[in-house]
Amino acid sequence: MKAHEKEFLDKTKDLKNKFNEIKNDPSFIYNPKKPDGAHLINVRSVGEGHTEIMNAIIVPEWAFNAEFLDEKHETAKIQFENYYADKNESLPQNMWQTPVKFVYDYCSYDYTIGSFSEKLDNYSEDFISYDEALEKFQAYQEDMIKLNELIAEAENKRKNLNSN
Repeated sequence: MKAHEKEFLDKTKDLKNKFNEIKNDPSFIYNPKKPDGAHLINVRSVGEGHTEIMNAIIVPEWAFNAEFLDEKHETAKIQFENYYADKNESLPQNMWQTPVKFVYDYCSYDYTIGSFSEKLDNYSEDFISYDEALEKFQAYQEDMIKLNELIAEAENKRKNLNSN
């Protein structure tokens, strides 16, 4: 097993179990207002900086990124229609009652506070493979270890200064 892989698998275990319960149930209806998921990475900078978010989620088979969860479901309708058109299949009657898949959704962007712009620079959101998701999770975990070490070091320095 690779570094941090057990923790990665543990974070998605319940979601995988749920997926295995529903994946072959033709009566299952997806609820886009309450998607089932597991948070894996959530790095949001304050001010100017870079944001990265990665979740494992259960999505309809026709979804090609998590943008289908937009409030009005306009993107969902496009993804739904395109998926079945590309397969030369007729549209199912209910777009939310279709087979589901288990995916890793990765989103990243840059944003400047105070820019008064709703535009996110370098915006990207895609479903990625297990290996890509694990690699990003490993890097995130290593960064968190380093950050916690820096915090502990700073706290020790502060304690030493206060005790003198």
